[in-house]
Amino acid sequence: MMDKSKFAVSTYNKIADKYTQQYFDDLTDLPYIDKFLDKLPSKAKVLDVGCGPGTFSKYLFSKGFVVEGVDLSAEMVKIAQQKVPWVNFHLMDMRRLSFENEYFDGLLVAYSLIHIPTEEIPATINGFYSILKSGGMIMIIAQKGLPDKIVDEPLKAGEKIFINFFTKERLTNFLTQAGFEVTYQEEVPMKDADSLSDMVIYTVGKKM
Repeated sequence: MMDKSKFAVSTYNKIADKYTQQYFDDLTDLPYIDKFLDKLPSKAKVLDVGCGPGTFSKYLFSKGFVVEGVDLSAEMVKIAQQKVPWVNFHLMDMRRLSFENEYFDGLLVAYSLIHIPTEEIPATINGFYSILKSGGMIMIIAQKGLPDKIVDEPLKAGEKIFINFFTKERLTNFLTQAGFEVTYQEEVPMKDADSLSDMVIYTVGKKM
């Protein structure tokens, strides 16, 4: 049976350079990410889950947080290490995070949970819950749309990518079932012409 997440990663390895050129300096999400960061203590330990080329890791570090990043794309991790050398990046599967329990104050999961199949979402979010401190915060940025599809990759003709999009209600259900309380959620139109969705969902939750 195909590992759909690894299928998505194989596509990211092929588009890593173009993705970086297009999105590394994109500031669109930062006002929403600030709503999450405002809930964290100063110098909090934050994990950038599915960090890609290090875009958000760089921003988190600039705000004074202690940052680590993980991604399953070797090409993305290599670029992140080059562009943000002062942050520790790890080649790691978000479905099997090898950190101690209650290690992080915050988790930023930006445009990455959308590449985990629905049947693996509960265990993945339970893993997030485990590595967060009590009262810790999580932010998930995901696009709105249908779940579990293989679609054309807009950044490279002929390539496909696996996506699992959400609704606000569906994402909230996954989080609350894992023990999080959703403290903020907003749906905003996407301005990216290459996006596979026309809406993005920003969700912040607290570990209860």
